[in-house]
Order: sequence, then structure tokens, then C-alpha cells
Amino acid sequence: MFSEALSKLNNVIRHPDARLPDNIMAYDNAVSALGKICQFHRDGIDAAQVVPAWLSCLPIKDDKVEAKVVHGQLCSMVERSDAEILGPHSQYLPKIVSIFAEVLCNGTELATDETRNRMVNVLRRFQQTLPPDFLASTFSNLQPQQQLLLQSILST
Repeated sequence: MFSEALSKLNNVIRHPDARLPDNIMAYDNAVSALGKICQFHRDGIDAAQVVPAWLSCLPIKDDKVEAKVVHGQLCSMVERSDAEILGPHSQYLPKIVSIFAEVLCNGTELATDETRNRMVNVLRRFQQTLPPDFLASTFSNLQPQQQLLLQSILST
């Protein structure tokens, strides 16, 4: 049932012109729909393939309504230590931290206050549970303003 939907969403997301101004809203909505399938119909998909593909599309930035939904979904998956979202040996954590940093740097445009607070709590949990070298390496790949914001968040 989901293979046809996934195929059509993939066609929209992977289209060479997907991120052009005329198509970006459709792209953001396709990413959001893919996220909903990942969140609510995990048993009907190859989650080990689909969830990382969805993660690679984030953050979305143009459809502000869908951005708030999608980034809330991501936060929920990370909060429950979702195996597919974290990846084998937590290999997707740097991508997740990068997404959180970008979303948090955009104020309330890309996430609700509630989701932003949840992201901060997740980042603080990472700070307490992950090796310092891992976080330092992850932070070093962020934009300078993102690094400053996360350092500020994690020092309070």
C-alpha cells in the first residue's frame, strides 16, 4: 500500500527542480508526508531505508506550517531514541544536531516554542550522555552562529 505513495513522494523529493521557487512548497509538503509515513506507518515501509532518506531532506524551511510539523516529528523520534532515526551506532546524530542547530537559529519560524524547548532538552541530554569529543567534533562542523547558539544553550 505504501510503496506507491513512497514512489510518488520520492519522485517529487528527488526531482532535479524540486527546490526551485515554483516547486519548493510541493517539496516541503512531500517531505512532510514522508515524515508522517515514517511516524505513523513504520510497519508498512523499509524503515532502515526510508527514515534516513527523510532525515536527509531536513530541515525544511519554506513552508513554515509544514516545517513546524516536520521538526516536531523529528524531535519526537529523537526523544524516544528511535533506532532508525539515530542510525546504526548513532551515525545520524551529527545530522540531527545540525538540523536542531539550524532550526533553533531561525527562531520560531521553523518550530513551535514547545518543539524548540524539546530540542534544547534533547541537546542537553546529548551533552550529558555523549562523549565530549563526539559533541566537539559535531559542533565543529556547524556554522559559527550555530556553534555560538548551541554553546550558549548548553552553558545555561
